Amino acid sequence: MAIMAPLTLANSHPTLLGILEPGMSVLDVGCGPGTLTVEIARRVDPAAVIGMDLNPEMIRAAEGASPPGEIPNLIFHAGDIRECNWHEEWAVVNAARTLQWIPDPMVAVRRMARAAVPGGLIVLLDVDHTRTAWSDPPQAWTRFHEAFLTWREGCRFDNAIGRHLSLLCEEAGLVETASTSTITTVRADDHGFFRAAGRWRMMVESRGRQMVAAGYLAEMDRRAALGAFTEWMQQRDATQTVHETCAVARRP
Repeated sequence: MAIMAPLTLANSHPTLLGILEPGMSVLDVGCGPGTLTVEIARRVDPAAVIGMDLNPEMIRAAEGASPPGEIPNLIFHAGDIRECNWHEEWAVVNAARTLQWIPDPMVAVRRMARAAVPGGLIVLLDVDHTRTAWSDPPQAWTRFHEAFLTWREGCRFDNAIGRHLSLLCEEAGLVETASTSTITTVRADDHGFFRAAGRWRMMVESRGRQMVAAGYLAEMDRRAALGAFTEWMQQRDATQTVHETCAVARRP
């Protein structure tokens, strides 16, 4: 989780940063350890902010970093957006890099739309995993990424979810959708390289173990990928390219 500590809205979710104003209530779906949610709460104070995540461990981490009551307008909540009962309560409902881990994202977006007040905004940010690229990647890493995409397909996760956000908004009955796509390449000598590439190293440690348990990857191949990628990160000419899209839509 330490890899997420340097994240800010400015370097991770600038579209949301440009939307937030004091007095805007926010539901942050898939808040993880709450790094960005804390910043959201401070920027919209005194309006209410709830950070929710399906993983109770993430909520415990969020509350450990920001204990209940420390920020009066912020609450963390363990829950599944697909099962929530919020109705016309939030000025902004945000899901950043969250829908990629939900097998039925349409259900999630409809629930998010229902949770927003009339005229409220739904903000979706996500990645296209099929287009992520590394310069001269080790063979062990290429095998891991191919297995990663196959495992995700088996879990019914959308590998190209970033390309489908506008369609999800439309099918959820949202209007005035505006999408912005970005291609971000980080190089070994960039300040944010180890944070960005380190996310994938963490992926091997966390999701990689799930892949092994599900039979999509051998443990020896997971370890090989981890070692090869860690070594690759030390190369002076290493680069990583990620394609993301942010869609902002309004509830009528």
